[in-house]
Amino acid sequence: MTRLDVTTEREDGVAVVVLSGSAIGDQTRRMDDAFAGLLAAGEHDFVVDMTDVWVIDGAGMAALVGLFKRVRIGPGDVRLCGLQTWVTVVFAMTRLNRVFDTYEDRSAAVASFRPATVEAAG
Repeated sequence: MTRLDVTTEREDGVAVVVLSGSAIGDQTRRMDDAFAGLLAAGEHDFVVDMTDVWVIDGAGMAALVGLFKRVRIGPGDVRLCGLQTWVTVVFAMTRLNRVFDTYEDRSAAVASFRPATVEAAG
């Protein structure tokens, strides 16, 4: 089994959780621990960077859904980025692609939290 590495960063006021490896089985405890720590620290806007995740199972998806449910009871949100082909297929099969906003890369996901600017009519 491939190890799942989880690192956290902060970018433009957003908690970025970077996953690398297999988001399966017992490995997903690392995700749960990172999410719990960030929530306890008061974070409410999350980007989960899955660029280096090549496989995800029910446990990995449950960890993401658990974070989503905890965050969405307040003012925050969860955005995903960098989903690889197989992960995208799993999200489509489970219809979680309708739950999570997904972005091509981290910069787009982080930018999505910024308020849209309105140009003044002149």
